[in-house]
Amino acid sequence: MLDMAGYFGLNILLWAGIVTLASSPTQPPAAPQCSYTVKPIKFGFRLTIRSSTTAGLYILTLRDQDDMTETTYLSHTTSFYFSNLKPCTNYTHRLALALQHSVIDCNQTVNTTATLQPKMEDFQNVKSSPGSICYQSKWNIRSLLTQPNNMQLRDDDTFCIRYDSKDICTNFTKNVSTSCGSFPFTKFIDLVPSHITMRRLGVYPEKIETTFPPNCKNWTVEHVVCSEKGSPHQNKSLTELEPYTDYSCAAVVTRGTVSMWTQDIDIRINCNLTIYECSKSNVLTNTSMNLHWNLTSSVCKDLFTRFNFSYNCYCDNPVKGSKDVPIKSQQVSCSFSALDAFKNYTCGINVKYKKFSVLGRVFLYRTEPGIPERPPQLHLDVHEHNQITVKVDKISRFNGPSKFYIVRLYEGKTHKETRNGTKSSFVFKDLSYSTEYTVQASTFNGHFESSPHTRTTSTFYNEPALINFLIFLIIVTSVALILVAYKIYVLKRKRSRDTSESMILIPKTNDEEKLIFVEPLTSETLLDAYKRKIADEGRLFLAEFQSIPRIFSKYTVKEAKKSHNVPKNRYVDILPYDYNRVQLTTGNGSAGCDYINASFIDGFKELKKYIAAQGPKEETVSNFWRMIWEQQTSIIVMVSRCEEGNRIKCAQYWPSEDRDTEIFEEFIVKLTSEDHYPDYIIRHLSLTNKKDKGSEREVTHIQFMSWPDHGVPEEAQLLLKLRRRVNSFKNFFSGPIVVHCSAGVGRTGTYIGIDAMMESLEAEGRVDIYGYVVMLRRQRCLMVQVEAQYILIHQALLEHTQFGETENTLQELHSTLNTLKQRSSDNEPTLLEDEFERLPNFKNWRTFNTGVTEENKKKNRTSSVIPYDYNRVLLKLDEEKSHESDPDPDDDYDTSSYDDIEDSAKYINASLLSGYWGPHTFISAQTPLPDTVADFWSMILQKRVSIVVMLSDCSQGDEDCVYWGEDKKTVEDIEVETESTDNSPNFILRNMMIHHLKTDAHQQVKHFQFLKWGDKEVPEKPQDLADLIKEIKHRCGYTWPRSTPIIVHCNDGSSRSGAFCALWNLLDNAEKEKMVDVFQVVKTLRKERQGMCPSLEQYQFLYDALEVVYPVQNGDVKAAQNSVQIVNETAEQQASTTRTDHQEAEEGADGDVSTATGEKSSTVTVEV
Repeated sequence: MLDMAGYFGLNILLWAGIVTLASSPTQPPAAPQCSYTVKPIKFGFRLTIRSSTTAGLYILTLRDQDDMTETTYLSHTTSFYFSNLKPCTNYTHRLALALQHSVIDCNQTVNTTATLQPKMEDFQNVKSSPGSICYQSKWNIRSLLTQPNNMQLRDDDTFCIRYDSKDICTNFTKNVSTSCGSFPFTKFIDLVPSHITMRRLGVYPEKIETTFPPNCKNWTVEHVVCSEKGSPHQNKSLTELEPYTDYSCAAVVTRGTVSMWTQDIDIRINCNLTIYECSKSNVLTNTSMNLHWNLTSSVCKDLFTRFNFSYNCYCDNPVKGSKDVPIKSQQVSCSFSALDAFKNYTCGINVKYKKFSVLGRVFLYRTEPGIPERPPQLHLDVHEHNQITVKVDKISRFNGPSKFYIVRLYEGKTHKETRNGTKSSFVFKDLSYSTEYTVQASTFNGHFESSPHTRTTSTFYNEPALINFLIFLIIVTSVALILVAYKIYVLKRKRSRDTSESMILIPKTNDEEKLIFVEPLTSETLLDAYKRKIADEGRLFLAEFQSIPRIFSKYTVKEAKKSHNVPKNRYVDILPYDYNRVQLTTGNGSAGCDYINASFIDGFKELKKYIAAQGPKEETVSNFWRMIWEQQTSIIVMVSRCEEGNRIKCAQYWPSEDRDTEIFEEFIVKLTSEDHYPDYIIRHLSLTNKKDKGSEREVTHIQFMSWPDHGVPEEAQLLLKLRRRVNSFKNFFSGPIVVHCSAGVGRTGTYIGIDAMMESLEAEGRVDIYGYVVMLRRQRCLMVQVEAQYILIHQALLEHTQFGETENTLQELHSTLNTLKQRSSDNEPTLLEDEFERLPNFKNWRTFNTGVTEENKKKNRTSSVIPYDYNRVLLKLDEEKSHESDPDPDDDYDTSSYDDIEDSAKYINASLLSGYWGPHTFISAQTPLPDTVADFWSMILQKRVSIVVMLSDCSQGDEDCVYWGEDKKTVEDIEVETESTDNSPNFILRNMMIHHLKTDAHQQVKHFQFLKWGDKEVPEKPQDLADLIKEIKHRCGYTWPRSTPIIVHCNDGSSRSGAFCALWNLLDNAEKEKMVDVFQVVKTLRKERQGMCPSLEQYQFLYDALEVVYPVQNGDVKAAQNSVQIVNETAEQQASTTRTDHQEAEEGADGDVSTATGEKSSTVTVEV
């Protein structure tokens, strides 16, 4: 720091130079003398100078001792007054007199002086900003005031104090502490319009709630006046407001004789109109449509009788519309005529008020099939005298789902032959000579046949041709007789020498005669065809399936039945055909070393894409790996377990995790990694051939675990998901995909059928399922073994056409969600809205008879959410001590059969729900009513529940939602003790001990009460709910398999519980597979309980939550860190148990029942 005197001297010399340059040169006078005094005054200092001369310029320099800032003042007078200084502050001062040729210092005994302490009168109230009061002073107060939350410094001399609503209409006092002391500022805060809050109540007629600051007593609302925007002089009351009209409203508030207007509030009454299709009332013909809709409003009552609404309808392709029609009742209808048969029409309805559209919906309809067009022309050409070629001119409108041309040939009035097909050219051969024939050509669309186009023509007589034909006939007959004689000789000789192949498993018949014509299906007709075939207990499906020969007897199986190969077959009747069996080429040269029970299978337009094989036996494992090596296979799909129903289905031909390497003759198989997922296991194997040193190949082994012991998977989408996983490992250079189960025909054929038909659907938009299954049976017997598997192929394709692929990787989640939320135009829904609309509602797909009995109705909070009978929670009436006592952690939580106890079970509104890892992960329940609290605690004891998640909102004074006590509470025979409570910003954790007083059963429960849902459809921050899930898993040591479910409850057990369970499952999926499928998760929950994830807002919330939990960081998607902080944190590890074993039952060769009768079929969702 510079020396103070030197610093002041430098300033004096500077000013001396300035004065010298400004003055004319004169002879310097005698050195004058000067002195000064500094006196603190209000807002600053007063400086008085005593000097022996009146000439010169006085230079005063002040330095603030707090922040060392310096200010210089110039004056010709002997009295200075300085304001706007800091109070209570020491200033250093120095005075100099600048003369013509010199600068002298003025004498002063004290060179440091402090400013005065401010007083209250030094601060003046000035104009304030809303929500604050402001004061101004001539003191420089910037350094004196700190800035707490309710204070703001505007500039050097002005500061503002913010006040709260409770301070309005009171003498507001604020003590402001400064370095000079504390100052009480007091002012009465008057009520102004901006202090008054106006809130719409969302009812009709419109009501407004006016809220005054709490201390503004005796203010009342006199009346509310509204004016339509654009017509400010036409005033209306709230009861006179019309819907779908924009108004500005203000209230007159009074207190005694004082009145004022509030600020304006904008009001537009939205009646929440909804259009429902009355599909049962619709009448559709091939040329007309009479359509009916219901209009409802959840807000406005008697809407259509009070106001003049109108509507119009339209149908495009081409556009056909109607004029505006007044709406007199809730049901409206429209009729359209002169339509084309079997044509898709996009029809819609627009609801208008005051000629402005307020609601519109679009529906897709198709007219019924009609009579197809008649062929316009028929061309006949006679070739070679006894052959007629018929060419039918093509038509453009078949007016139906099928497109066939039918040609009938008549000789006189006798019908000789009929040809039909999709092509329009037909040939009739081997006709009589010199004969007149009549040809009739018509078209057929699967429902109707057109009128025929008729022409006649004649064949000719040809003698040379007849002679040649007779000669040819004699030669052929002679040759045939010789061949028959030779064949008889050979058969007799063979029968006498070799009887090893005399057994014929199935009598040889003409297999081709059983086949029927089944029209290929397009993606548009697949749904209608499925509904038609599944009707009447699947009669048409059964007819199709039974028409396919189980074995095509014209193909031999000699190699499979040789004595040295018979032990290699798992089943005696499932053998590969000789013509397409997989032949091993690197065997040891012994008899049968080239044999393995496996067949080449063609894919969709791809030869030998698959190998269908039986599950290896212990003695054929090395042959199996030899086939993998020779065929250069890189993917193995296994659709069975090694053991099912206590029967060995397949040998374990890969190393286990505890023994990562196995050697099978010359093949070394090493387990590189093994990842377990809920429905499948993915193993990465390394395959080495000791004979081919240095050569190592990677093989991916995917084992599907969710095929039940009997029947087929309940969800067809599981096989579509398996297909996506398999295809993710495909590469261009790998050999055929090996697919096997136990016998290699039933499940194997089903998976291959789904994969090939999906490729056909994706490439051409059409599938020939029947034709492809016939081809599968031609290449391996019994492929697609039972009718349920045949139906499952249809269901998988239908699942794809109805819902598409909705699974996304985490890496693509953000870009996908951006695409889903984009709106192409104001009238078009977003892809996300379209995806939500595709979700099926599963109305009445299962019974819920128990919950609607007179005895149980009172136990439901709402009649719209009743648990289905098939998965409702069953409570035992008798509290058995053995069941209620402390459980063995290895026991399942409920070993009783539902069928055994359902009749005697007590009812509770709760449903068992599936999780990502398996069934019965959650119990979704309604918040207990006062009469069902005891049942709720009994459920926790009987099901051994250790985690309860409460999503109910108790902020609205609902006393029913608190079903525990602060310390102890006894409900009937159950005592509930709250041992401790931990609080966090997002939830409250209560550690409870549940004790049954009669059976002495105990259960420790962690009770999580979520606090951040509020009264809205979804929580304000998705992160809060995701953090709750993470905390539950962390604090409870949540792992799978888990022996007991988690109870999740809200008011009705669905509206909030569904979002929680869906997000839990999605986070499990994302953590394990780095994949999410919001659509399928929500669809599964909707099948298990009514009212789950009912709104688009909740559906989008799930996507938003995933975005928050997995944000993009440096271009990569990573899980965000948990932000929840807890006080008094505890954790306990929950015991894990294994999943419940399936009941043992007899099964067929391939894990399927041997007949179609009584087989459980998978579920398919049909939504039109």
